[in-house]
Amino acid sequence: MKKLFYVLAVAMIVTACNQNTPETPEEQSKTAFVKATYFEALGTNTVPNVEGENKDQPFSMDSVRVEAVIMTDTTLDINLYGINFSSKMPVTIDMVIPGAKYSRTSERITLSGEGIIPTMGGNPFNRYVINALAGSITADSLVFTNSYGQYAGCTYAGKITKIEEKQ
Repeated sequence: MKKLFYVLAVAMIVTACNQNTPETPEEQSKTAFVKATYFEALGTNTVPNVEGENKDQPFSMDSVRVEAVIMTDTTLDINLYGINFSSKMPVTIDMVIPGAKYSRTSERITLSGEGIIPTMGGNPFNRYVINALAGSITADSLVFTNSYGQYAGCTYAGKITKIEEKQ
């Protein structure tokens, strides 16, 4: 009887040790980030003054929603919703920066790109070729700088609001 009790006790200990412990919220966030192919952020888009166009001040627009969607192992699309570049621009636009390059680690996606022609409504927007695209995505933020045609040194800084693994 003692031997049976001993065998059962050892089996229970081994079974308990083999069970996976639940991930902490931080570990869950890291796991979600590593698998994610879709990132949504809400933040500020800023365009510096261009020869007085923005009244000698940078033009900033808050609450700009941006999505980054991984398309291939090396490229992603950046979708900007309801933006404009100047206080004189009468309407906002939705724009896609297609085929931006990226590299990935478990904690950061690094963005880059040069000579990217953005689109509006699926049509090329040749006037605002994207150059000097550089930035990053983490579990907390999406940040990038670039030039839109004549608008050099534009920035977007947003807080991540959604991370998903989409097919």
